[in-house]
Amino acid sequence: MTAVPRTTRRLAAVLGGVTALILAAAGCAPAAPQAGGASGSAALEVADTAPGDITPFCPAEPTKVMYVKSAGGHVWEAISHAEFAADAAKCPTVEESWYNGTSGQQGAIAATNAAVAQGAKVMVISPDFGDSQLPSMRKAMQAGVQVVSTVNDVNGQKGVDYVESLVWDTKAIGEKQAEWLATNVKTGKVAFLGGQPGAPSTQKTFDAFKEALGRLAPQIQLVPDTWVATNWDAGQKRRAVAGLLAQNGDYAAFVSDYGASDVGAVQAILDAKAPMPAFLNIGSSQAFVCLVQQHNIPWLGQDGTTRLSAASLRIGLAALAGKPSPEPVPYELMVYADTAAGKTPTCDPSVTPDADLSSSLSVEALKAVLGGT
Repeated sequence: MTAVPRTTRRLAAVLGGVTALILAAAGCAPAAPQAGGASGSAALEVADTAPGDITPFCPAEPTKVMYVKSAGGHVWEAISHAEFAADAAKCPTVEESWYNGTSGQQGAIAATNAAVAQGAKVMVISPDFGDSQLPSMRKAMQAGVQVVSTVNDVNGQKGVDYVESLVWDTKAIGEKQAEWLATNVKTGKVAFLGGQPGAPSTQKTFDAFKEALGRLAPQIQLVPDTWVATNWDAGQKRRAVAGLLAQNGDYAAFVSDYGASDVGAVQAILDAKAPMPAFLNIGSSQAFVCLVQQHNIPWLGQDGTTRLSAASLRIGLAALAGKPSPEPVPYELMVYADTAAGKTPTCDPSVTPDADLSSSLSVEALKAVLGGT
């Protein structure tokens, strides 16, 4: 890109250190690159490598890869990119970059087109603006770029708009949440707090939750019966939850697709001196972990969302090499926290409140990325 986004400039200075920390912790060095070319028969083959290992797919020639993420939580994006960069660094021939834009749909499309012009061979794209990004993704594929769509599900065609779409398993998420509510909350009202208006990832996650709730926990009322847009922002969640409490009274639970900003929802409940509800979310933070411990909040957290970027890169490099990828699709999140089962992450005051310790990065690497001490 001719103009590097501000976040990219800030992170570039620390990513070398992050990568060294990751490699040192893993006790490994980059494997020798392997030659390979794209092959239409790869999808018919059986992967003979383990998921999570990028080294079998390291290209023999210098290769540019790019990550495009255009909307959402700033901290989540920073950690997600750091995971992408750390995995890319295990291949000595791979040069990685990212676009973390704030100029909306047109900026994301322009970044995709520019990456193609600059010779990217693999692109991991989170289509935050939905199907409007498909034409640029299709053009990239037509130019020979291996495009992997991630995080946001779009109505594209595999093999035409992308080589794979790697999103988290919303059905599994929703079923775990509904089962947990049925067992541990039993009755009452629940609301779903989502991202920006029309966010595809929120819509898909909400649809799966609503279906599972009606099937597995019909005694729980969804109020309102659609998701509440909060732009994944703590301040907006605080205002939204204050409004919900004023309009509907006490809630038994809140569900969201970005737990890090649920700190705002907790603050709204404390402001209103309302009974503390349960929280069920994905993508948490140390600030939320500490609030759970401080206020004894019932919590089911499914996490590991920042790991999708690296998994998507491995899928893209496998496609470039003409090899099948062993990465599971869709991506099932791990249960990171379940207070009902006695599983609660530790509140670590040495880590910046924004850090998500469900990341594959070490605490030291997260501190480097997020500026912790």
